Amino acid sequence: LILAYIIRGIGDVGNEALSLISPLGLILRTEVYVNNYWWPVLLTLGISIIIFSVSLYLNSIRDMGAGFITTKPGRREASLFLTSPIGLALRIQRTTIIAWIIGMFILGISYGSILGDLEGFLASNEILMQMLPFAEGMSLTEQFVSMLITIISILGTIPTLIFVLKLNGEEKRNRTEDILANAVSRNKIIGSYTFIGIIAALLIQIVSMLGLWFASEFVMDEVILFSSFLKAGLVHIPAIWIMIGVAVLLIGYLPRHTGLAWTYLGYSFFVGYLGDILKLPDWMRALSPFGHIPQIPMEDINMVKLSVLTLIALSLVMVGFIGYNKRDIQG
Repeated sequence: LILAYIIRGIGDVGNEALSLISPLGLILRTEVYVNNYWWPVLLTLGISIIIFSVSLYLNSIRDMGAGFITTKPGRREASLFLTSPIGLALRIQRTTIIAWIIGMFILGISYGSILGDLEGFLASNEILMQMLPFAEGMSLTEQFVSMLITIISILGTIPTLIFVLKLNGEEKRNRTEDILANAVSRNKIIGSYTFIGIIAALLIQIVSMLGLWFASEFVMDEVILFSSFLKAGLVHIPAIWIMIGVAVLLIGYLPRHTGLAWTYLGYSFFVGYLGDILKLPDWMRALSPFGHIPQIPMEDINMVKLSVLTLIALSLVMVGFIGYNKRDIQG
């Protein structure tokens, strides 16, 4: 789905034929309320019927519990890396971590590719103009980039929460008990997943900004320095860490309600993305950690605010550790 979205986005900006490869781009050729073409609907319907038919046939002839691609046998003995909780946590999530890092880099490229003719596009779109944070003396591109980086940062919080909440998933599958049966402390287990989330937040922000800058180099006349993108991205790190702290707190005290972390992230996205157009009150934005992040380059970095956010994140993590040590492991 993400790949289809990216291909459609790149195709719409560059080569229109590329958009037709993506079902998300193909279906837009219906031109609803304008020309109402039916051929994209019939074509996508026909392709989906073919895919369903092939899938059902393959499912009917394969062995139960097996696939057509043979699974490679694992190693006879575990590596030294797997003897530590953090090594095991990294091994379990290795593919997911790599996929998300690559995905966020591509997402940065897809957004960066639209920065070339942005001034004219924004000037003719009243809805987007209302969504942009206003700043005296700043160009439309600078205002848009500020909002864009906030959205990318919130999206980049998704994988960090996945990495941390993986611990709760392992516990629900009764795998955590096997580890705790050995001489392993609970702090090391929850600390491993928390550490992965904290470091992943940094890596994801860096690669996202790298992709954003890389694409903008090719489409913008007045190039924005990578250092400017990086600074605007890294100031969001304390807010992402607070989201990690919320996840750890829920793991420690309300492991059956860790979905609240996703609700809070969804709320942050809502007020950050639609706050200006819906004229939401300031207190609603203040409830989100992203509402306290300076919007670079329109605002100066406030180290006091960022330090307070970091301390809040640290406090949430510490309290979560205490709760995780005291509660029973889910059976």
